[in-house]
Amino acid sequence: MTDDILHRHRTRLNDLTITFSDATHNEALIAIEDICIFIANLPLRHFVMHSQNGSSSTLMNTEMNRELQYNTVEMAAIVTRNVPLLTEKQRTIYNHIMLAVSAGQGGFLFLWMHQVELPNHSSLY
Repeated sequence: MTDDILHRHRTRLNDLTITFSDATHNEALIAIEDICIFIANLPLRHFVMHSQNGSSSTLMNTEMNRELQYNTVEMAAIVTRNVPLLTEKQRTIYNHIMLAVSAGQGGFLFLWMHQVELPNHSSLY
């Protein structure tokens, strides 16, 4: 499983020099725990296996870890490429969200959008 994860990261980032890391192994443990939760509705620790968070692993921690397993450099590049492509209305909403995040304001934002045909930009992710 870790080989598949490593291959996926190398392919996505087009970088064959990427090697195994704790993040790779944690991603594999998260995937195994997801399977355990899906099949038996029980975390890894129930099966006397080491979980990515040890004995404090819960369903919520599994979800949180999955959400945190992304490449921040790659994400910043995607944002940098795509923010200039936003319409005025989209940019207003984007700026509102970014201000709330920067100020540490909690809460929910409900966004509605309809499906539209996007122009064929090679920089779109």
